[in-house]
Amino acid sequence: MKKYETDEDFKDVTESGNSLVVFSFILIIIGLAVFGYFFILQKVNFAPKTVTVELGSTLSLDVNDYLLKKKVDTSGFSLNLNKVDTSEIGTYQYTISYNKIVRKGNVKVVDSTPPTFEVKNVKIEATEDNFYLGSFLSSCDDASLPCLVSLKNDSDYAKFKTPGIYNIKIVVADIFDNKKETEVEVEVVEKGTLVLEEENDLIFAKSSIELDNFKDEYYLKLNKAIAPNSEESSEITSEIDIDKIEKYVDSEYPNYKIVETRIVEMYNKSGYIMGYVVRLTLNNGQDKIIYYQDTPKQDENEKDEQ
Repeated sequence: MKKYETDEDFKDVTESGNSLVVFSFILIIIGLAVFGYFFILQKVNFAPKTVTVELGSTLSLDVNDYLLKKKVDTSGFSLNLNKVDTSEIGTYQYTISYNKIVRKGNVKVVDSTPPTFEVKNVKIEATEDNFYLGSFLSSCDDASLPCLVSLKNDSDYAKFKTPGIYNIKIVVADIFDNKKETEVEVEVVEKGTLVLEEENDLIFAKSSIELDNFKDEYYLKLNKAIAPNSEESSEITSEIDIDKIEKYVDSEYPNYKIVETRIVEMYNKSGYIMGYVVRLTLNNGQDKIIYYQDTPKQDENEKDEQ
């Protein structure tokens, strides 16, 4: 029987083809493994991190902001921030879940931001008492109120006792000691000077509540300004005759009743009371501003003295 021998060239081609098939198969397996890692195992492998945010801030809803390593695809992830309260300092727990895998992380709420404020120059009388340094602030805003004011140099306290004009440095801080410093001017005058100026100042500057329909001619202007919450102020307001006010409403607004009566103090620029009005709220929803028409005792006494 005749034997046939394999052509060596044919053998080489066959073996090369088989090798190519095996190599291609291996590449496919590797590709599938890489694909599986990046799109399956990579999602299973995730770790939350501790996140620090400022007090009062709005929390991010992006899952990647809470992961130690960011993911290309975060579909299927669920972020739960229900237990986080950014209105109060503290450490709160949050969760990130994927399928049935749940992992926990922390959000730290801190206040590291100093107050935002505006200052004003102040004129005071020479005093041996501790001057209220908050008077230098015209406004102050901070997530952790109140704003606290102190002198940068304690030696500047001595300046409040001696007449003169001084530039001093103050420090404005919140309760977590986030602070800024600035310079203000204080004019110190002889004792008794400022009080006299304030009592004689009868120019309307502001009222104790905002009045939408206030007109200057409505208020009772006192002969001299008086200190808020003083005995004089209490004496004047206690003399308001409710019966007279009700009669006034009956005559001017028949068939309507008074729902609320509010005494409104009118202040001069120094914060002294220099007049009053009465605001009435009627049961038709209207607000009415009326004169405080009773004559205060201080006016009667002053007339007698004259």
